[in-house]
Amino acid sequence: MARPRILDTNVLINYFAMTKGQTEAECRRYAEELIDFQGTNQIVSPVRVEFLAGATNKNLKLFVAFLKPFIVLDKQNIPAGDWREAERIAQWVRTGRDRKLGDCLIEAIAKRLNGDVISSDRDFKLRVPPRER
Repeated sequence: MARPRILDTNVLINYFAMTKGQTEAECRRYAEELIDFQGTNQIVSPVRVEFLAGATNKNLKLFVAFLKPFIVLDKQNIPAGDWREAERIAQWVRTGRDRKLGDCLIEAIAKRLNGDVISSDRDFKLRVPPRER
């Protein structure tokens, strides 16, 4: 069975910003293009929340429409073990690299689901420790 490929927030934000959809239908279509390009429609709940946090009252409906084709793998259920793993990841110090709550939690959930985070942030993997395999 293939490992889940989980899109990071920045992948969604960058594509959404590039497309500049004007209607809900256009935004949904752009999301489907991104899914085809990346070969996955999977995200986790912190990605959904981070993406929505970038919306304003004026464009919230467009953000929500863009998210419709995506599947939230963790079904918005983040067990205590994920929070403990996120805390462990946050304590992994690498000189000059800021750790962020979202990145730590996204990586913790991906680890539990045995998935890979697809990120356009070149520093993402430098902010989280390598997995023990």
